Amino acid sequence: MTVVRVGEALGFHHSTISRWERGESMPDDADTAAALAIYGVRGVERDRLVELSRLNSVADWVAPHGGAQLAAIMEYERRAERITEVNPLLIPGLLQTRCYARTAMLDGGAPPEAADRGAEIRVGRHAVLAGRKPAYYTAIIGEHAIRHAPCDAHVMAEQLHHLLVAGARPNIEILILPLDLGRFSPALVGPFVLLEPQRESPVVQVDSSHSVTMLTNERTVSRYLAAVDKIRADALDAHSSALRIAEIAKDLEIRV
Repeated sequence: MTVVRVGEALGFHHSTISRWERGESMPDDADTAAALAIYGVRGVERDRLVELSRLNSVADWVAPHGGAQLAAIMEYERRAERITEVNPLLIPGLLQTRCYARTAMLDGGAPPEAADRGAEIRVGRHAVLAGRKPAYYTAIIGEHAIRHAPCDAHVMAEQLHHLLVAGARPNIEILILPLDLGRFSPALVGPFVLLEPQRESPVVQVDSSHSVTMLTNERTVSRYLAAVDKIRADALDAHSSALRIAEIAKDLEIRV
């Protein structure tokens, strides 16, 4: 069966079916069931595959970074109505410029071609923050991330100006967590992303150097929701955060 025929039967554009086949996005359990009916898969095998699809979207998992994992993350981002990203040491991925992302990947040991490709993908993921109904995005960034650049001053100055432009958009909120907080903050434990779809339970993405963990357990996710509230309370407001970013950007431009 062609992807065009399957797409027409399911009510999707054929490019959606192609992305499923290439592992670049995931059908939910309802779409999986509909596709299996078209393919003539029934009985025990049909039930097994639908259950795998359901678990794929709701169960906690830890996996090495790779194409399938990236596709899953991008699908979570696409479905999210609200995204909150906390990063105490680096600029969050959905706000990284191409040069900043490429530099970070190169310094992390990626070959130049892989770093170029990874940076393009990362910038492409910014699309979830644009369009007719973009996600509302809150980035809570540690002051360390904007003061102590993991790249040269020119790249960092460009990155900080990008933050200022992005923060002026109505669906993007950028908050800076001060260095001199003087008390413990949950943000110090490490970076995470809270993704809140409109009709699904929220999930949490936790990245490390070589793997990604997706958390869906209700009790665990509720702890991250509480952590976000505390971190927000400790952070500067959006206006004060923009002033802090602009001040640091100005200092960098003088050095450049």
